[in-house]
Amino acid sequence: MRFSTNILIDKINTAQLALHHAVQFIAASGKYLLEEKDDDSHTSMSWDSGNKIFYGHSINNRARVGLHVPTLSLKVTGPTGIELASLSLSGKTKREGLLWLRQALQLKQIDASDLALKMHYDIPEHPTDEAKPFSEVDASVLEELANHRTIADQLCNEVFTKHAKASPARTWPHHFDHGVYVPFQFNDNGEAIQSFSVGYAVADSVINEPYFYVTQWKKEAKVDYSKAPDLEYGEWLPEKLKGAGLALSEILKMGDQEKQIQEFINKAVAFSKDA
Repeated sequence: MRFSTNILIDKINTAQLALHHAVQFIAASGKYLLEEKDDDSHTSMSWDSGNKIFYGHSINNRARVGLHVPTLSLKVTGPTGIELASLSLSGKTKREGLLWLRQALQLKQIDASDLALKMHYDIPEHPTDEAKPFSEVDASVLEELANHRTIADQLCNEVFTKHAKASPARTWPHHFDHGVYVPFQFNDNGEAIQSFSVGYAVADSVINEPYFYVTQWKKEAKVDYSKAPDLEYGEWLPEKLKGAGLALSEILKMGDQEKQIQEFINKAVAFSKDA
């Protein structure tokens, strides 16, 4: 489990933005074709490490919409993963992708006539917003981004298996982060009053490159970061993040990436439970 040191972070960020826009087809299928959930989870997606695909939720037990990262291809599969249709987004506009997806879903007797790409949140701008086609992305960069998600999914699932109340690891289409949410303190009504989250984020206003994070939340009080332990890797970002972040550029300098990322997560999670 290692991140490649052979690809410039600028190239990672550029390709990541294209993926962020490409997965909106999955998010839209959730928004327009599934029952709405209060936590917006109907628009979220899982990561299939074996096949390197983002998958949305099953639609009417008939089909799922996915995005195969190494080929930047939209997929429609049956509930068990059998591929029914595929479209490479390279050279295609969002409108072309949307028309294709409507038709592919309708072949499975799913009424997708209302399917649109208009969402209830904003994401960073991309040339495809102006009817430009998706550019072809270097295959090695896409493979590395698939590797990022596999590493993130593995680390998040390790957290998930250790905490009974944890949510499954999911990718959220608004921020395009992959994370797990862990509530661990509850009031008499069973409502969460304290939690932490662990995940992988893309470049944003907090850190301008991919990074791992551990964030803390308390309903009735602020977390006192003056009591946070020193971190050998990563840094506390109480104002911007309300937690700790570990940037990719720091990871790439590590001798034992897996061990040292895990140490960062373990130390920040331990503080979360005591905060």
